[in-house]
Amino acid sequence: MTYLIASAERRDLAEIQRSSPETWRRVRRYNLPVQLALAAAEDVMSASRDPRMATVISLAPCRPGSADLYRWGDVVTAGMTNGSLGDMRMNPTQTLHAVDNLAMSSFAITHGNRADCLGLGGAAGQAWSGLDAVLERIDAGAEEVLLMAGDQDTTDDSACGLGLALLFSSRARPFAPLGRSVRLIRIDRRRKNPGSEVVPHAAGGLSALVSAVKKQKWGLLSYEVPAEDTDGVSAVTVVLEISS
Repeated sequence: MTYLIASAERRDLAEIQRSSPETWRRVRRYNLPVQLALAAAEDVMSASRDPRMATVISLAPCRPGSADLYRWGDVVTAGMTNGSLGDMRMNPTQTLHAVDNLAMSSFAITHGNRADCLGLGGAAGQAWSGLDAVLERIDAGAEEVLLMAGDQDTTDDSACGLGLALLFSSRARPFAPLGRSVRLIRIDRRRKNPGSEVVPHAAGGLSALVSAVKKQKWGLLSYEVPAEDTDGVSAVTVVLEISS
């Protein structure tokens, strides 16, 4: 059995600096998606029985990088157009902004985590593969699984971001917002004609799923994933059960 026991979202870096200064100290040099994902992960791990042994699954952002990194790339590209490589000097911090699995690595180091880990790429609809992986790891004997994701709507200085973390357990425990257990049963897929417009975002689809769970009083929930949150060629349904 696989149960959702905790969830958290982070959108505001200023709030992280204010309310979680220790977390901010660790994440401040990373890019926006990683900062928000790690802050959300810290929030849910207070519900973990042992963060060192939780399996970690991380979804890479669909819009990786940072404004600083892209500016550096523009300088180099312009230099090549002019017959040179341009100014190749880079702030060493910016090299971190190109690492897709940085959230997973940073979390493992912080918590001394020794369990399995899995980094999934930033493709549209990848979130549902993340849930598949959660079910597989619990079935294989993991007691707890952390699924975290962060993304942003643009890669410029005005970017808005979302970090999300979900903690799952093999043991039934109440999901705090409901005070009831929430069991993840399966993820159903069926092929559909391609062509649906998708909005690639590592965390957005999972955030909408959590919102649907919080609105469900009890019973079976068959959540039809909106087409924009899929890969564009698969219709996805997430089936959960909320205890009475």
